[in-house]
Amino acid sequence: MATILNINREVEKIIIPGEEGQENTILEVFTDDKSIEQTLHQVGNAMDRFAVLQSKLDKAQNEEAIKEQQDAMVRLFKRTISAIVGTDGWNKILEYIGDGKPADPANNILNLGEIFAALVTWLYERCTSKQLRNAGIKFEREMPKVKKTARKKAHK
Repeated sequence: MATILNINREVEKIIIPGEEGQENTILEVFTDDKSIEQTLHQVGNAMDRFAVLQSKLDKAQNEEAIKEQQDAMVRLFKRTISAIVGTDGWNKILEYIGDGKPADPANNILNLGEIFAALVTWLYERCTSKQLRNAGIKFEREMPKVKKTARKKAHK
């Protein structure tokens, strides 16, 4: 039986397939130890910030407050996505979203959120557990909460 080893290279490519007649979008990510660890710390810090911004956005009462939180969200997306794929990658992503022309990030927050989630998943799959722990990123399984009455019935 053959053994398959997944070995990271110093630079890995992420290919976003183009639609018919379009070229693929190729993003390069530095995956050497130092780059991965630095990126993990930036992403870990961003995750906490995203939760705060989303909460503020949900509570925003007027257009000015909504715009302020959306702008902050765009800046955070730009900073963290660029940390993973570089500034060139950020620009390529905006061009991909905009069908060849740079899209306005403020009008594409949901798209950028999905892209960020996909990139973070990709990044986490290439990290060791030790690298994740060192960056302060921990995964916890949520156990379903059982109501006391359900537990009492089960024990009778």
